[in-house]
Amino acid sequence: MTIISLNKTKSGHHSIESQSGRSECWQDGWIAVPKGLEESVWDCMGYCDLIIQNGVLTGITPTEHTNTEPDFGIEPTDTEILNKLLGVI
Repeated sequence: MTIISLNKTKSGHHSIESQSGRSECWQDGWIAVPKGLEESVWDCMGYCDLIIQNGVLTGITPTEHTNTEPDFGIEPTDTEILNKLLGVI
């Protein structure tokens, strides 16, 4: 079973989780993804708007995203890495 978070992350996507052997949603703030929508949810990597009717996910509308990799900020230089390893501050 696949579930998707109801709220988007700061990067604009819904988190997705999947576990075999589950038959119900196991997280608060999440909703079960029907079998017919699982492929679409994974294809858009959670970048979508959820369509929920009477507490059931009935559809999604994929949204645009430009960054598929996490942004960890500026990478340290080789010198900065070496200085840190050597204990030079």
